[in-house]
Amino acid sequence: MHRYFRDKILDFFYPARCPVCDSVQDVGAYGICAKCTTRIEYVREPKCCRCGKPLETEEEFCGDCKGKKHSFCQGNALFFYDRAMQESVARFKYSGRREYGAVYAQELYRYYGGWIRQTGAGALIPVPVHRSRLRTRGYNQAELIAGHLSGLTGVKMIPDLITRVKETTAQKELSAAERLKNLQGAFRAGRAREQLNHMPECVIIIDDIYTTGSTMEACSRVLLDMGVGRIYFLCVCIGKGS
Repeated sequence: MHRYFRDKILDFFYPARCPVCDSVQDVGAYGICAKCTTRIEYVREPKCCRCGKPLETEEEFCGDCKGKKHSFCQGNALFFYDRAMQESVARFKYSGRREYGAVYAQELYRYYGGWIRQTGAGALIPVPVHRSRLRTRGYNQAELIAGHLSGLTGVKMIPDLITRVKETTAQKELSAAERLKNLQGAFRAGRAREQLNHMPECVIIIDDIYTTGSTMEACSRVLLDMGVGRIYFLCVCIGKGS
């Protein structure tokens, strides 16, 4: 069957959904629907020069990054983590809407494709999930995003460079200090390390949400210990800075 007709049939029986409101798109439509493009909030300047959180004033760093040394160089995010995006990411992670990953990646590429090239990154590293969570969920949401982004940018994805060996408690109710403590020993070098001839000089960590940065910091420390020189990150959503 010709690919065009096959795609039309798939569109009819499995129509694309808007990743923000989850409404069924018109046949052939793809991405964020017209209604949602007017209500979602993209991250824009002013924002923190280190973690990329949107700021209310023209400050250099957010309250979380002032006076704090990070293991990563700098990062960016696409959307402010408001109610609409909280619901979107929840469906993506817990309700099987894995197709959202392609739209998230397309938007990340549209806004940050140039920035990705400027970093000189040699690999995209998705934040890993614990094997028990992978069995329950069926997929790693960060890996889905990174895989699509790899196809758009040509930067290879290395999904097993770091692995999650500790099943941590839920982070959302913990303070920043408690989150970092909760993640101590949670990550270590993965099996892909043995398969590489040399470690990439620069990588970009990919995740769905950046809040206090505890997960990003824990992953970055492992990568630095493995010999990666420069680490950046890119997330779909981020909270606002103070």
